Amino acid sequence: MSRMVQTGSMIGLLGLLLLSCQTNKKKESSDLSASYEKKELEYARGFELFRSEKDQVLRVYNSKSVDSTYQDFKLVAKKTAPDEIQVPCKKIICLSSTQLTYFFALDDIDPIVATNSSRHLFHKALGEKIKSGEVKRVGKEGHFNTELIAGINPDLIFVSPYKAGGYDALKNLGIPLVPMAAYDEKSPLGRAEWIKMIAPFIGKEKQADSIFQKVSLRYDSLKNLTQNVKKRPTVFSGKMRSGIWYVPGGKSFYANYFRDAGARYIIDDEKQGAYPLDFESMYTKAAACDYWRILVPEPIGFGRKALLEQDGRYGDFKAYKTGNVFMCNIREKPYYEQNAMKPDVILADYIHIFHPNLLPNYQPVFYEALQ
Repeated sequence: MSRMVQTGSMIGLLGLLLLSCQTNKKKESSDLSASYEKKELEYARGFELFRSEKDQVLRVYNSKSVDSTYQDFKLVAKKTAPDEIQVPCKKIICLSSTQLTYFFALDDIDPIVATNSSRHLFHKALGEKIKSGEVKRVGKEGHFNTELIAGINPDLIFVSPYKAGGYDALKNLGIPLVPMAAYDEKSPLGRAEWIKMIAPFIGKEKQADSIFQKVSLRYDSLKNLTQNVKKRPTVFSGKMRSGIWYVPGGKSFYANYFRDAGARYIIDDEKQGAYPLDFESMYTKAAACDYWRILVPEPIGFGRKALLEQDGRYGDFKAYKTGNVFMCNIREKPYYEQNAMKPDVILADYIHIFHPNLLPNYQPVFYEALQ
């Protein structure tokens, strides 16, 4: 009986401690809001920005956590404490091409001093800097050249929170690791709005606001074109990879794109992420679909014949038979360097494919029919 009482007391105490932590966390957030002016964001959900007369605070949320934990980064004009980041930054390391897109959109690559890889980099100016050695290559996840990174001594490193276990070696360098989680946003404009997260680090807030506003207005204008279409063609996405078909869920980023472009995504569920299916399950769902969208890293010139050589069963899909497979080959197009900041362009590509009469003179940029 005594043990039960002790156990009950411990559980009660633990509950109080947990409640206290949650309350402190909420209080901290409330205090921050009281001391700072919060920047209004339209679509992005993964970060927040707070400004005072002296500094700014960037808050990046961990969407993978059930309790919505976050990291705060204090941005200051003059650094006086180890946990502060002095802005504008002079030396930044980007560990993903998807991070670079925001610097390209802001037309400012000068602060970039190193990247993880430049294997398929299309950006000419940054490519030349890498070739000359002005911008260093620091390796990939799990194989970073920590000595080189320490020697560069950057102001910060933008990391991807989706690369599990790849940054342990960097945590001991004492360099701020700022998560770039734009790719967890479920709306195309949500991803684009992360340009406002990058902007304070390089002193380009006004430019970022202006660029995003233009992209947003054009995206909404294009989206309005499809609101009253009478027929919405069906579409499915992806292909087999190592024996598995990874399917974007019915509430995923791609599903939102297809809906805005006036199509009906064949996967109708509540899932936001991608999940695996075998070929038979996918065929059952998509055999009669009107269109098939694929994003691939294939040799230049990859076409219908090459796709069929990968798996002869692809030829059984209606979309393949009717020539309605549309593809973006990342070996030929700078998709990963640009797509986050060009949702309006990608939406126009999709609309032109699904409803060519709505954009009759449009020339696709990323996606085109597989020949």
